Amino acid sequence: MQTKNNKKIPVILNCDTGIDDAVAILLAVKSKKLDIKLITTDVGNVDPVRSAKNTVNILELIDAPEIPVVRGDGKCFKKERARVAVHGDGGLGEYVFEDTKREVKDTNAVEEMYEALKASDKKVTVICMSPTTNLAKLLTKHKDAVSLIDRVVLMAGTIEEVSDTEMPYPEFNIATDPEAGEALFNSGVKIEIVPMEMGHTAYLDWQEVFKTKMTNLTGSVLEVVFRSYKDRHVKNGIATHDGCAVAYVTNPELFEVKPVNAKIKYFDSIKTGVLTMSFKEEPNCITCVKVNIPKFKNLYFKCLKKCK
Repeated sequence: MQTKNNKKIPVILNCDTGIDDAVAILLAVKSKKLDIKLITTDVGNVDPVRSAKNTVNILELIDAPEIPVVRGDGKCFKKERARVAVHGDGGLGEYVFEDTKREVKDTNAVEEMYEALKASDKKVTVICMSPTTNLAKLLTKHKDAVSLIDRVVLMAGTIEEVSDTEMPYPEFNIATDPEAGEALFNSGVKIEIVPMEMGHTAYLDWQEVFKTKMTNLTGSVLEVVFRSYKDRHVKNGIATHDGCAVAYVTNPELFEVKPVNAKIKYFDSIKTGVLTMSFKEEPNCITCVKVNIPKFKNLYFKCLKKCK
């Protein structure tokens, strides 16, 4: 006989907890559809130490059950590159959180991921809302991890197709560590992409941010956090990239998907790599191409109302 927990989707969240990661963690915890085995922090918005602290602060804020949080080593897969901060100096805007008793495990994120995969009685979905550094290290060191992962849901890239002489937009999660992205795509693991267009179209406008503030204590904190979010594509509110990645797992009916050929291409002009997508070439994964915006926002507020 199955228990309720066995009906849930086992997941590992790999994040670089900034503002949209906070929304994603809220959706993941309050959806009640996920069995969150582990949260790992990676290179990205802020260093993994700060990101891990942000993660436990958000878990405390939303009154989440105890979920293991472990930080990565903060080193890119092969080559370090400059990073752009768009989530405030600390990753969660200007809000100052009180000290929490929740702890970050002082262990190795890659090994913790591997142990969580082996311990699960079902294959695990990894939701990657950050650069793929931890995943690249995992799949390179432990080849059998591919068989333990059901799929990697990756927030990355853009579905905008450009000519061979043009450069697609250098989306942050890939451009920060393209060699890690390349290792992921060459690993043989099943990949499903939630591109940046989903978070740019299902953004929370400032009226909805005000509604967030008025919902409850959690919303009042998030409103302060949201004020510092800077996304050049969204002028009237905050993007929800990572939240869309979680919603795709919990509520796939909100998304339209298509097969696509995705690969990493390097450009000398920016000294990094970009995730390119083509709907004309032989597909190697699937990508979201459309999100039901009203239903996504309904899901966000439904989960927010479950918070204190």
